[in-house]
Amino acid sequence: MSPPAKSSGGASNNSSPSKENLAKTEVNSLKGLAALMAKPLFSFASDATPEFQTQIATLTEGFGRYIDSNLKLSSLGGDVSAPFSAVRDGDVVHLMYPQHVKQGDLFAAVITAFASQVPTCVLHQSSAGWSEPEWSSESRRHLAGLLSGLESVPQSFAHTSSPADLARISLWITACASALSVPGGVGDTQGDVLPSSVGGQKSASKYMLKVISGLRSNITDESCLKAVDTLSVLIKLWQKSKRVEALSIAKKCKLSWSAILFRAAPTEVIKGKKRQPDQTVIRPPVKPSRSPWLSPSERSELGNLLKDDWSFLEAFRSRFIALSPEQQHRQFNKYISDIKSGFEKLNALSSSIHAKLGKRKYWIERVCRTDGYKPKPKKGESESFLLSAHFFKKNLSTLDLRVKKAFAPVQYLPEERFRSESVWSNILASSDTVRLSAVDFTLEEDGIAYRLWQIWADMTLPRIEAQIDRIEDPPQSDDFNPFLVLAETPA
Repeated sequence: MSPPAKSSGGASNNSSPSKENLAKTEVNSLKGLAALMAKPLFSFASDATPEFQTQIATLTEGFGRYIDSNLKLSSLGGDVSAPFSAVRDGDVVHLMYPQHVKQGDLFAAVITAFASQVPTCVLHQSSAGWSEPEWSSESRRHLAGLLSGLESVPQSFAHTSSPADLARISLWITACASALSVPGGVGDTQGDVLPSSVGGQKSASKYMLKVISGLRSNITDESCLKAVDTLSVLIKLWQKSKRVEALSIAKKCKLSWSAILFRAAPTEVIKGKKRQPDQTVIRPPVKPSRSPWLSPSERSELGNLLKDDWSFLEAFRSRFIALSPEQQHRQFNKYISDIKSGFEKLNALSSSIHAKLGKRKYWIERVCRTDGYKPKPKKGESESFLLSAHFFKKNLSTLDLRVKKAFAPVQYLPEERFRSESVWSNILASSDTVRLSAVDFTLEEDGIAYRLWQIWADMTLPRIEAQIDRIEDPPQSDDFNPFLVLAETPA
């Protein structure tokens, strides 16, 4: 089956081209028309006089120039009758330059200065006249500040509180912000160094809006308002052409450590009270030493063993603040990735040890229940800590050996860090029946966690049979007595 013929209207669907597309099509059709009409292809009749031919050739060339300027600008929505009006066609801006501009005209000087630094600015001769508005003292300072911003690239974003300096630095801050907003971002430059507020405004872009709105408020002749719009367009195009220079300013500024920390570390938002703002704070994984199921001595020693893990950020911080500004910007994302990885490992370690220590809870609660102990926590106290305190005050040497094992370091310390499985295997491999105590564990023989083994041995005084293969886990059933001592002969 052959496809249906297209209608004379062009597209087969019912959608109509937008006004923007129509304007774009018209501009493209007019583009370069002046050059084409300057070399017409038509011919003259044999009876055409030389005067007529010269007249038509001149008229044709003039029509071409007229079409290329006036009609093109009109098709883009420009107003050729307004002084310093302009229209933008992509990155090209067509500027209608008025008559009667004098050397002392400040605003005309600012527009001319920016136009001179925009390579895609096209000047058109306009018949409109220009009369410089009367500016307020603040607007004059703002305009002077914009001119000073054109003179050189600043070395930093430092500034004073004068309107001229605020306008100057806002010009460059917004240029840098624009450069950083490109799709995909800029890998070797970070925007955290940009001042968060300028001149009492929430951002540099807000201050630039204040500058522009202040200029508008000074103009009483509505025909001159187009000139303010033109300045805004020229500033944006100038800033786009200064992308490299704007980024170079940011790269010279040092980044704060908090810029990395609040991106990489886990955080929590605390709601502000009594109209106070919300506060974002760092929330690292809970230290295993804060588990309620540890004895006071275990809690202290486990905290010492893991203190370097929970202070791993200090090494990153020391290295980062020692970098040059350029190195900080370039390595920023790598630091964030490495710190996030560090917190992931820390979270895994915390979760694992807390979960394993949680297996003590059953036996602690069981003993407290047997004793008839019912904690009465005060405000701010935890019932779990009170149960634990009662349990660890008891004589734990009478516990079943299987329950004693449930409190041994091998139950919660990771093997790859603390050799816990190796130490436990050595205990079971003894050729003699022994009652363990703190003197049976040393740093040389049992590794850096030896003090936890000492604490466990003194706390429970476990009696280990000679060359025993394994010790079973204790059953969690109501008919099991945790104080049922296994048959054993005195050591």
